[in-house]
Amino acid sequence: MQRLVASLLLWCLLFPNLSLAENPLLIFSGDLRGEIKPCGCAEEGDLGGLPRRLTFFKQQQSQHSSLFYLDLGNNFPEPSGQGDLKIKLIQNALKKLRPQVVLVGPNEWQNGLHSLDPEIPYLLTNQSLKLPFLTSKIISQTGKQRIHVTGYLSPELVYFNQNENPKLLPVNQELISRWKDELVNKKAFRILLFRGNAHELQQFEESALFDLIVAGSTNDDELKQVMKMWTSSSVFPMIPTKGQGILSGKLSASGRFIPENNVNVPAGLTLTWLRGSFEDAPELAETFRNYDAAVKKLFFRNLDRMEKQRRESPFVGNGVCASCHAEIVASWQKSRHAHAFATLEKKGKHFDPECLACHVVGLKPWEAPENASATDRKFEGGTGFMSLQTTPHLKNVQCENCHGPARTHLENNKIKPANKDPKMICANCHQGSHSPVFDFETYWPKIKH
Repeated sequence: MQRLVASLLLWCLLFPNLSLAENPLLIFSGDLRGEIKPCGCAEEGDLGGLPRRLTFFKQQQSQHSSLFYLDLGNNFPEPSGQGDLKIKLIQNALKKLRPQVVLVGPNEWQNGLHSLDPEIPYLLTNQSLKLPFLTSKIISQTGKQRIHVTGYLSPELVYFNQNENPKLLPVNQELISRWKDELVNKKAFRILLFRGNAHELQQFEESALFDLIVAGSTNDDELKQVMKMWTSSSVFPMIPTKGQGILSGKLSASGRFIPENNVNVPAGLTLTWLRGSFEDAPELAETFRNYDAAVKKLFFRNLDRMEKQRRESPFVGNGVCASCHAEIVASWQKSRHAHAFATLEKKGKHFDPECLACHVVGLKPWEAPENASATDRKFEGGTGFMSLQTTPHLKNVQCENCHGPARTHLENNKIKPANKDPKMICANCHQGSHSPVFDFETYWPKIKH
């Protein structure tokens, strides 16, 4: 007896944060949508990121002996060359996070199911054909409560060829009856990871099959986060969009969640924002270095083709503008726009197309406004900046970002630049977490000319 007491005392001294009969901590996250790390453009939008998520997990693991991570998917970006590189990074990070399940989300489906790593426990319960994913997952602890996890992805969120048999089953009485037969004799706390609309959620609620339903985010505005999804009679927890926060809770033996702090959402879950106070986990540093190197290589690919395009570019750079508009260019040189490229260089992102688009002139094909002249329209689709080496005169945010390409104006000064209302252009970059406090009336005086 004395040995037992001594052993228990030693355990408490060595592991003061762990309980011998600790309730499991459940963590819900996901919905990165390719936002692998905060861009750093604005302090107000400095939330989320995989390195901070891993730091949060490590902190929780040091405090809880029983921790289960359930990911609601939709982590992939939209399909693109750079998107493929992000998918590789995201899945490498998920392997370090070691989730119990990851729901297949709309963006995973859009990128192609072949892109999903078989080493990651992807979950899709309403699959109609035999797909290589889990249909459910039982999480259990020896002598403790079992947790049964199911995942639903609405067919309305993915594209189907109308001539093929559907690969996803919609929620209806047939599906609910089938799931009820599978769940009825399983003594477990039943969780549904849900991606769909309010009507579908209502049907699952009325089925009474689940003890907890957590929804993937339907919100596209990270500046106005929504952590709730409503039906006509209830409200359910919904994870923050773009991976900016995490929901968690300790599950008691009675099936209720014990909040971890005062920031709570429906079902008694706790919300934690991944702010700058969470340092980047060093375990992912090499993964991000490899990603940056691959993005840089992608950017410089096909440079010969881009050289030819440079000669045909409608963008001339404000060095040309200064010959007639010296006072305006002098005013511009005092603005933050004149140092936009240096902002990316400091963060090592001066080769990242997603970032460059708002920090240089004409990276994306130019779209002529409705009132553009026929002369200007011939330049529609033209681009400008390619790299600092080949087009240094087009770095930073310049006159042509707002006024449109100036080659026609240079050739004939009676033809004014194409964009007659530059104010409408501001919101293309000053939006979301990239510029969360943007207000035209406040910002305009800083560059007024």
